[in-house]
Amino acid sequence: MAVSIFRTIFGGRDSQPLSLFGGGRDDSLSGLHPRTHSGRTVTRENSLQLVAVYACQSLIADGISMLPVDHLTKAEGIRKKVEDRKSPAWIRQPNPHQAGNEFWFRVVASLLSDGNAFIATDRDSRGEVTALYCLHPQDVEIVDGPVGAKEFRVGGEERLFDASQILHIPAFAVPGKSRGLSPLDVAREAIGLGLTAQEFGTRFFEQGTTMAGIIEHPGTPRPDEATLLRDMFRKTHSGVKKSHSVGVLTGGASFKPITIAPEQAQFLETRRFQKAEIALLYRIPAYLVDSTVTSSWGSGVEEQNKFFVDQTLMPWIVRIEQAVSTFLLPRGEYLRFNVDARLRAKTKDRYEAYAVAINNGFMSRDEARALEDLPPLPNGQGATFVQPLNMAQIGQQTAT
Repeated sequence: MAVSIFRTIFGGRDSQPLSLFGGGRDDSLSGLHPRTHSGRTVTRENSLQLVAVYACQSLIADGISMLPVDHLTKAEGIRKKVEDRKSPAWIRQPNPHQAGNEFWFRVVASLLSDGNAFIATDRDSRGEVTALYCLHPQDVEIVDGPVGAKEFRVGGEERLFDASQILHIPAFAVPGKSRGLSPLDVAREAIGLGLTAQEFGTRFFEQGTTMAGIIEHPGTPRPDEATLLRDMFRKTHSGVKKSHSVGVLTGGASFKPITIAPEQAQFLETRRFQKAEIALLYRIPAYLVDSTVTSSWGSGVEEQNKFFVDQTLMPWIVRIEQAVSTFLLPRGEYLRFNVDARLRAKTKDRYEAYAVAINNGFMSRDEARALEDLPPLPNGQGATFVQPLNMAQIGQQTAT
């Protein structure tokens, strides 16, 4: 890989502060119309200032990156886990500079923000993958080749890289378009409204919530006298810390409050609606983003957790698994995020399930012990399969 790509991977701009998505980039979500109708400019950076966006992205990225990654083979319809010593090192640790959870978090975060993830591959002299690096999606330009082939230009340099060097994983793929749609770009107006409502709330309390209103004077004060009266009153009462101070007016002036409560202005309802809308964007149950929402799905935490895995995490997991397995592993081998680790049932439920499996002969005791990280029974006692004595094939009699 060219040196410039590694600069792209790790920032490489020592003179500029690095942020989550890199430093010194124009991260506007729309080059033609960066400002929304609410008046806010929405970028990949400031969208994370909206707590709902940050919560949704971190829920998904953390939920996937913390899962164990397995290397499996499939022959004659039977899947088998490959031993760690026989698996490529990059499956356990994608590159020497990052742990697995950090790398996969960056990949998922790229998909959730830009709608595209680009993974640069390091290969040895035999062409086998030795390391993976997640590129900043805004540094990669897709150059369409013949018959759907894609090449990539990184960091604006002239050299092009092919699909064997850079793996592209699109999120929402549109027919005829090589680049996936950015969720943040699609929801730019909703995010802009949320940021505006958030700013309104902070300014509402910053300017003072009790003494807002107008000062009425019985006479006709000169402009400088009116300005002085206003400035003195603002200096004494503006701000949260002074919001309940006693007001003193002279010269027959009186204060007329015109404060509009946030509830009357539907401020709280607007913020709650924006949380639900961002949750809908990422297909996350609203109760995980807004504590005021009560879950109406499922009868328990385990069922709700399964719903989150099935409906929210699995579409992203499948995208990554299929892309990596198809382009980075030999045929018949594939990568799998072990979601069973997240859906692990309670101890009592697990043991009851093991008992059913062992007693019906489709799991041995050693296999059940392995799932609980326990060693096999001595002398091969746990390797045998058992079944109830009264069970036999249809049409046959059991021995007496």
